[in-house]
Amino acid sequence: MRRGISGRTSATPRHRLLYGWDIEDEQIELSLLAPGSRVLSAAGAGELVAHLAAAGHEVVAVSANREQLEYARRRSAGGAFEPGSAERVLEAGRALIRAASPAWHRRKVRSLLSDASPQRVQQQWRQRFDNRTFRSVLHATMAPAGMLAAAIQRDFSTALPAHFTDTVRARIDARLGIHPSPGNRFAWRLLAGEDPPGYAPPIAPPGSIAFAEEDALTHLESVAPASYDAVTLSNVADGTRADVVERLGRAARRAVVPGGPIVVRSFAASADARASALADEDRSLIWGGIHVQR
Repeated sequence: MRRGISGRTSATPRHRLLYGWDIEDEQIELSLLAPGSRVLSAAGAGELVAHLAAAGHEVVAVSANREQLEYARRRSAGGAFEPGSAERVLEAGRALIRAASPAWHRRKVRSLLSDASPQRVQQQWRQRFDNRTFRSVLHATMAPAGMLAAAIQRDFSTALPAHFTDTVRARIDARLGIHPSPGNRFAWRLLAGEDPPGYAPPIAPPGSIAFAEEDALTHLESVAPASYDAVTLSNVADGTRADVVERLGRAARRAVVPGGPIVVRSFAASADARASALADEDRSLIWGGIHVQR
């Protein structure tokens, strides 16, 4: 679940499209799941759940936001990408950067991301792209009081950590030096606002995903014990009250078979070395920690 307890959105969501792209790297979940697992996930933008279903898992996707849920249903079945609130705000930020910084011309960003050497990409990023214009617009867009927060704070319960823009810059810098960029859709989407050439989103097999219009907490508390082999949640503790986080943790542990993984992503930095290492492995570049509880 991302952005709050209801599967990314607030507990009283506005029924509109909030995001058209997922930012969870399915490779994390796929490395943890046993074959043919039954998995609970936020519906999100339909991409993570489609990847899991295409890999042979049985998925239940939840969201209390009806429009987001229906988009996820369409997208997971092969529907076209539609920008949500998050993508529109980020594209506005990229447009400002391009207008003020020649280094950020679309052709130059594409050239950067087409380089197969992470070391060269990181070097070019530091020398040309991580400039004053980028830093200024990043702050205006992604700071806790910036454009992104102002545009979607009514719909997202996630609170961005303090100094988040500096943290994001550091994570982008470090992880561009880890993951090859040419096929990394997360890097292309974040920096260029488009998918890499040749990318085709997954299509879930018919009937492999059950979509439920309810929040994750309500769902987890309503199912029988050991109903799932795994649960994947995101931002569950980012801006959520401690008692709600504790309640959700209990519900997840009850709903998962003994020893089954509960994957919890957070924007916040983690002191847990394994959670930080998994965040580095996630190609989306921006997670602070990915905790796996069993």
